[in-house]
Amino acid sequence: MFEGIKNINSIRRIRKTMWYSRLRQYFPMPEPKYVDDRGRLNGAEIVSIPWPAYIKKPIFGIVQDADQYPKWTRYRRFLENNSFDFGFYSIHHYDWIEQAKRFDVIIGVPSNTFYDLSEIRSKYEVLETHMGKKCYPSPFHMRLYEDKCLEAYISQIAGLPFATTYISQSKEDILQLLKNIKYPLVSKIIPSSGSQGVELVHTVEKGCQIVKQAFSRSGRKTHMISYRQKNLVCFQEFIPNDGYDIRVIVVGNQIFGFYRKVPQGDFRASGMNIEEMRELPVEAMKIAMRVNKIIKSPALAVDILHGLDGKYYIIEFSPNFQVATSAELKLKGKPGVNILDEDGAYHFKEGRYWIDELALREFLIRDYLPGVIKNDVPAGSVINEPALY
Repeated sequence: MFEGIKNINSIRRIRKTMWYSRLRQYFPMPEPKYVDDRGRLNGAEIVSIPWPAYIKKPIFGIVQDADQYPKWTRYRRFLENNSFDFGFYSIHHYDWIEQAKRFDVIIGVPSNTFYDLSEIRSKYEVLETHMGKKCYPSPFHMRLYEDKCLEAYISQIAGLPFATTYISQSKEDILQLLKNIKYPLVSKIIPSSGSQGVELVHTVEKGCQIVKQAFSRSGRKTHMISYRQKNLVCFQEFIPNDGYDIRVIVVGNQIFGFYRKVPQGDFRASGMNIEEMRELPVEAMKIAMRVNKIIKSPALAVDILHGLDGKYYIIEFSPNFQVATSAELKLKGKPGVNILDEDGAYHFKEGRYWIDELALREFLIRDYLPGVIKNDVPAGSVINEPALY
């Protein structure tokens, strides 16, 4: 019954407001806990990796995530199916450096809260740079995760079709800019996800109010009672669109994805849980592949709008994202994956896949193995790259 109430459009919208998010944090809430959903994973295909016989298998340290749809269980399934040794890595503990000595590879992110992001970004940097460990996500991808500023900077430099974004850490600069740009704008908090901290700005007066609050002595209140927006604003142009955003997920040459519908009376699709499984536009898939050629992430989710002008616009992308099911793409009701062929065409392969397992395999083949081969394999050895698909 409660789930049904949550899915009413008006309730969806209320639950994404700042006042609701702040209010509920004053009431008792359950402590984050690790969900073990391994019982529901077995309906998917086994993801295997043909490991080279001349290379020792690494030992993995899994950082557990307290998520409704946890990644750690998918990682464990992949490691067990491919006979890798692993253990659980308590990265929050005081002895995290000593613990890390047991492992060759560290995988996982505890959560997307700003305090966990800050911790993991610094510790993964230390683990890779000073301890010689390999981390997934990498330190760069951890910096990119939930950083909409970094996404916009990279997109601008690379010439990607990213929705025009105005980011400033100067009060005078942005106040002047707001007088001369087109409205409405979309204001975004960093970090945030699932449409939290995202609001539509219709007038210059509202934009200036946000700026003055953000650049005040105490900063601007956000949807998190423990975090304030301070001396940084991010405004993105509002793209009139066909009422959906398109999430395209890239893993190597494999593509998944779906449409997310905007509830009536709102402008946001992320986090609203109104998904439609149907054929993805070829242009949107090409854009997502183009983005990941630059980002080089084992897996990348790219959120795209189809504007009323007929063009496609990127609004966000992320190397880490929630995966709820083993059917993140369906064509005519059948779950599967689009695979990019060498001739540039796509073909559909039926089957259920846990994207997190595919991403971990991609990380090992594209990131981990090349480094090991370069450093550890004797000169003159014959190297055969494992077949991927």
